[in-house]
Amino acid sequence: MPKPGFPSESTGPNEGRVSRRVLLGTGWCGFLLSIVGPAVANIRFLFPNVVYEGPTQLKVGRPEEYAPGSATFLEEQRIFILREADGFRALSAICTHLRCTTGPFVPPNAQWKETHSRCPCHGSVFAQDGRVLQGPAPRPLDFYRVSLSPDGRLVVDTAAVVGRGDVLKV
Repeated sequence: MPKPGFPSESTGPNEGRVSRRVLLGTGWCGFLLSIVGPAVANIRFLFPNVVYEGPTQLKVGRPEEYAPGSATFLEEQRIFILREADGFRALSAICTHLRCTTGPFVPPNAQWKETHSRCPCHGSVFAQDGRVLQGPAPRPLDFYRVSLSPDGRLVVDTAAVVGRGDVLKV
């Protein structure tokens, strides 16, 4: 039996209920989070991540360093420098299937009647003019623009894909 002047242990029908003040406070906090979250994401979008890629223009040596009729494989740059009778061309050594680096060109053999390069990942085979001799590569290798720098060295621009007939005449 409760003593007079003291409330009983039980608070009655409101026991365990959330007060109006707590409910409104929780609602306002949820509303502010739903506004601030996307706003912060939009502000973050204005400052993109930095991409640390290598340079697209590569100096690959002087023209006299390449023998006429040669196909020089530059593994670190992932390109072939082709010196032909009419000039220089740069051929990508990046397989068009899954971007693996192809191997150097090898002479014709019993299976392939022309000089070819094989991709070690999935077995694509490419001719020296970039054609696909055996898949799964979906398209030929890319040719890059070749130019001469002011100091007389060859410069390959891997960002400028050109046609098969684009040749630097020296």
